[in-house]
Amino acid sequence: MGKLIIILSMGVSIIISILIISLNKNSEIGLQGTINSFVNTQTRLIANSGVEIYLEKIRRNKTLMGNYLNNTLMNGNYDIYIHGSDSLLTIKSIGHFNGNSHTTIVKAKRDAIIVPDVNSALYVSSNNLNINLHGNIDINGNDHDIDGSEIPGFPLPGIGVDTQADSAYIIDNIKSKINNSIQGAGGAPSVGVVQDTTNWLEISENFIFAADITLSSGTYSTGSVFGTKSEPLITYITGDVHFTGSAYGYGILIINGNLEMSGNFTFHGLVIAYGQSSVETKTTGNSGIIGAAIFVGNSIDMQATGNAKIYYSTQAIDNLKAKIKSSRFKILSWWE
Repeated sequence: MGKLIIILSMGVSIIISILIISLNKNSEIGLQGTINSFVNTQTRLIANSGVEIYLEKIRRNKTLMGNYLNNTLMNGNYDIYIHGSDSLLTIKSIGHFNGNSHTTIVKAKRDAIIVPDVNSALYVSSNNLNINLHGNIDINGNDHDIDGSEIPGFPLPGIGVDTQADSAYIIDNIKSKINNSIQGAGGAPSVGVVQDTTNWLEISENFIFAADITLSSGTYSTGSVFGTKSEPLITYITGDVHFTGSAYGYGILIINGNLEMSGNFTFHGLVIAYGQSSVETKTTGNSGIIGAAIFVGNSIDMQATGNAKIYYSTQAIDNLKAKIKSSRFKILSWWE
């Protein structure tokens, strides 16, 4: 009987040992499965995050292309490969974590910048206008090339306003010697009511989101360049600004504040000055705008002296429409 008990005890011990060993193995397998799942998930997150990070970089740097390797993230790293055109951009991200790799490939298309049509060389929209023009100021709604020479084309008003009362106010307050300096549709002085339904404040916000250059208030003089003919840019300035000397630019210029231009500063494209309260614009010397200007505010105080000019130019507008890049993307496909 005692031997039987010993044999049974030994048998039970062996069975329990086998069960413990089996349980340990299952535990190890379960733990390893959990670890593998974590590693795979982490690697995938790193790869996908790499795409998101570089989409934001491309939004801010619109010429970003090439290979960017060994970027560290979440205790791992990722490699980025960017190629293609704005109409079909490919971003490949390979995430690495704990010896594991995951590849994500995204195809995207850059949205186009929407630039509304302009209705005059200078559009002024305000509940309170104060226009003070002197000297040889030249506001011309006849078409010009991008360098400012008049060319055949469909003429627009030199100055466009919202109401007949605004038109009458400007005409009544223009000195007689300035009349012939405001050219365009309808003859001098070319001041007319235009049907401009564009929400320029909303449009400005869209442009600001895509800005290539963002500056604070101040004076910008000779040596300052805000885009070129071959690469026009969106420039956004918060606060009052003074452009002077031989500074120049091409593209879209947005000022949330007062605008002063002097010296030989010339901007080729679209200039928007706006404010929630008042906007003061001063144009002196040989400075000017070739393209179109939009001044919008509850109160507009416009002063111009010297040989300042504002010329309508379809070439300048078309140039920026064709070449300026948006900061928004449409994802066409996401493969991983």
